[in-house]
Amino acid sequence: ISGSTRMLAHGLLYVGKGNLDYIQEQTERNAPDSWKGYNISESAKVVNNPNSALRQWRHDDENVAYPTFELIQKYYAKLKDKKPGFNNICVHKGLVPPQPADPEHGHPADLPKAAKDWPNLNFITYHACIRPLAFLYDSWQEVKSGKLRQGVPDISWTTEYAILVAPYKNTYAEIGTTWASSIVTFPTVAAHIMGQLMKFMGPDRMVFGSDSVWYGSPQWQIDAFWRFQIPEDLRKKYGYPELTLDAKRKILGLNSAKLYGIKGVESGNLQQRFKPVPKDYEKRMSKELKRLMELPGSTADNLSRIKEKYAELGAEPSHTRHGWIRVKS
Repeated sequence: ISGSTRMLAHGLLYVGKGNLDYIQEQTERNAPDSWKGYNISESAKVVNNPNSALRQWRHDDENVAYPTFELIQKYYAKLKDKKPGFNNICVHKGLVPPQPADPEHGHPADLPKAAKDWPNLNFITYHACIRPLAFLYDSWQEVKSGKLRQGVPDISWTTEYAILVAPYKNTYAEIGTTWASSIVTFPTVAAHIMGQLMKFMGPDRMVFGSDSVWYGSPQWQIDAFWRFQIPEDLRKKYGYPELTLDAKRKILGLNSAKLYGIKGVESGNLQQRFKPVPKDYEKRMSKELKRLMELPGSTADNLSRIKEKYAELGAEPSHTRHGWIRVKS
């Protein structure tokens, strides 16, 4: 409507030979900007039988994941001028209760082979493989334990992830929730995570994420990131690089801009790229878009219509509480 792109969208990464038609349908109909999937979800269809069960999957499975990667790479050759990020394979790893250390549950052991076999695809690992689910107390205990992996505290599964993918330049660490859940509760853990990702992967292969669908406006996370520094004593002891302003700019946006082919960001003059939303934007919206946005008079489902009808009737809840109250005799 404004004549400039304001938002990018994932396609659903359902892998397996039985899902190739679905990948093709999404591409032909929606031309997504990139792909998002979950190893841990039962989203892989191994055979073409539509009644067959879905299962968990891993990146390096040549019979399950590779046919999907091949199809995406084939389409990328055609779409890369219009969709530069179409070859971005974004996959959730980590944020799970205690699980076996296997790729189907989010362990990073499957990434090196896939990254090596598919050099024209970018493998962006969401949450940087942090194992604990949101609250990183377990990670803090691992830091305090003194257990090291290649000279740094062994934080499950992030430390191992950073080391495993270090040689592969088409791998990227995304820090959504990992940053939010560590900086407010265990900032020392946040320092180790950022230090390790920078030490083994470098600031050019880290991308910011806010998971703001869970946490609300991401501004507090961005402000915290601008202010944050890895303490000097940790940098000296473990060889962590300094989190410079240049590195922060890359992580907060410049790296993602490069992955998605967004031009002109480095100059800072975004007014030339992003045009203002026209005042008559509502008139320019299609009926389908109005319905999806649930604008007045364009409800998307029967429940919304019932809600509107209820509001029109002017009905108010009575707030009367019904039930028994137990009292002593």
